[in-house]
Amino acid sequence: MPESDDKGKPGTVKKPNPSRRETIRQDLKLAENEELAMPPCDAGHMIDYLFEIGPTQVAGMGEAPISHAEIEAWQRNTGIELNSWEARTLRKLSAEYLTESMNATQPQCPAPWRDAPYARPAPNLVALRMQKSLRELTKL
Repeated sequence: MPESDDKGKPGTVKKPNPSRRETIRQDLKLAENEELAMPPCDAGHMIDYLFEIGPTQVAGMGEAPISHAEIEAWQRNTGIELNSWEARTLRKLSAEYLTESMNATQPQCPAPWRDAPYARPAPNLVALRMQKSLRELTKL
């Protein structure tokens, strides 16, 4: 005998309601596939330089930001002369990259662009953050 929907029409199959977890997974998948409109960047060459040098370097107990010596050696090897602000910016970008990559090892670490004006969180993600906040408040 064919299944029927709530109205009892024979031959129509009632689709099960997706679980909350499945709905969240779908929203996250949509959010992952959505392209973000990035803000304009007039110094895009700096990112290229950073990844050409290497965003971090090996240190005694792990990784460290690239040093001025590394930046100077890269300049000599490539023939590219950086201004002082460019060298300082590369070092700062390296430090920020390292900090964010270390933070990202934690499961509850939010995406670094979450507060950016060009990023729109999926509606369920906002609800999840609110739910988490409310749960934390109930523990007080």
